[in-house]
Amino acid sequence: MQYSQNQAILTSVLVILLVLSPVIENWASKPKDNFPLSYYPMFSKKRQVTYGMYYFVGYDTAQNRYKISYKLAGTGGFNQVRRQIKKAARSDKAEAYTQEVAKRIANKKEYPYSELVRIELVKGYYHLENYFLKQDTLPVHERKVAFHKIKK
Repeated sequence: MQYSQNQAILTSVLVILLVLSPVIENWASKPKDNFPLSYYPMFSKKRQVTYGMYYFVGYDTAQNRYKISYKLAGTGGFNQVRRQIKKAARSDKAEAYTQEVAKRIANKKEYPYSELVRIELVKGYYHLENYFLKQDTLPVHERKVAFHKIKK
């Protein structure tokens, strides 16, 4: 089947308009994400400059700081444990949860866990652009939620 030049132009314009049509969702008060013409809010949503997340850090007697693996903080995969930590931190169970993690660390014999004397549940705020583009992995600000001394 052969198309005329005008038919090809009209078909091309219609296809381009169809593909670009989800862009109007950016200005809707309640955007809809419809498959297969998706607006992808997870990629187009405006994000804040900093991002906050909850995690555990440990300290030895010289006040050296160590990151605590998510594997010691809960059961399941990385994202599942992060949700467990977040849920505990936002509830009145933060102290009890931190105490449970401290007990797990007290049973560890390998370095650096064997050297830790206290752990803290903190919420760290990270500058996302600097974190990913400049490898600046230090938090901009940290807020202590709970802490517990490790008893050996």
